[in-house]
Amino acid sequence: MGSENLGRLLVRLPVGFLILFHVNSFIHGDPGMPMRVAAWGLPSFFAYIGASMEGIGAILVILGVYARVGGLLIGIFMVAAIIMAHSGFMGQPLHLFMTGPAPAGDVNDHYFLETQTFYLLGGFAVYLLGAGRFGLNIGGKWN
Repeated sequence: MGSENLGRLLVRLPVGFLILFHVNSFIHGDPGMPMRVAAWGLPSFFAYIGASMEGIGAILVILGVYARVGGLLIGIFMVAAIIMAHSGFMGQPLHLFMTGPAPAGDVNDHYFLETQTFYLLGGFAVYLLGAGRFGLNIGGKWN
């Protein structure tokens, strides 16, 4: 079985499944991504490109089909999302060096971009590690 292959699976599945919640919110009308795209003066279809990158990347990562490509799509999307929504450019708030309040209180005890950092590094980790043995293993060196 190999612990390396199990480790790759334990990286792939949470990253892939959890980022699907972002895609789901976009599909159900969350205005966040379209508003960010509009604030940057980009055509509105860029929001659909971003959601497609997230969704396709997640499915590839979960299934272990061209998993490296899926991880790269997620990672690139998160770089763009952090720049467009959290970098302080184009009137957006600067969150890069902020701490955030705890969900159950008012103490700032965690990094504000903790979730975005998880997806960013998780996506690039899948890109670097590949799918391992536990997947559909389609894609040759891109898996």
